[in-house]
Amino acid sequence: MRIDPLMDAQTKVALDATKTLHKRLRDMEDENNCHDGHLYPTIDFPSLKKYAADANKAIQAMQRVAKDEALRADVRENVLREAVRDELIDREANAARIQDRQRLLLEQAGATETLSAFDRAATSANSVENSIAALCPHQTRVAVGVVVLASAAV
Repeated sequence: MRIDPLMDAQTKVALDATKTLHKRLRDMEDENNCHDGHLYPTIDFPSLKKYAADANKAIQAMQRVAKDEALRADVRENVLREAVRDELIDREANAARIQDRQRLLLEQAGATETLSAFDRAATSANSVENSIAALCPHQTRVAVGVVVLASAAV
């Protein structure tokens, strides 16, 4: 699995920021807990808020990268699905052209008896192909690539 360098860098920023925030909070806890039980307000809130903001920004950037990667994967999958669908259409068109050529050759030869046997065989083969296609769990359906791209552009 290939890790996106931007996402990896943002993860490091988030981890460093949260690690520093935790260390600062622990240090402040140690400073503020005196042996006599009194708490002294020496908290550096601006720097704590900056570390929290850095962590938040890094995590948001990671989220954007992950969302973009998911969209890219969806588009890639839909493009491949469309390519397979186009290939299947081309195969069916080629099979139809071959069948028409064979029919034409049989008609030119004057073989009407052979032609009706050819028609019955073609009908039977078509019926078997349709039955097999109905059983297939990976039915090729129209991909939604254009819809995915259009919704991403908004």
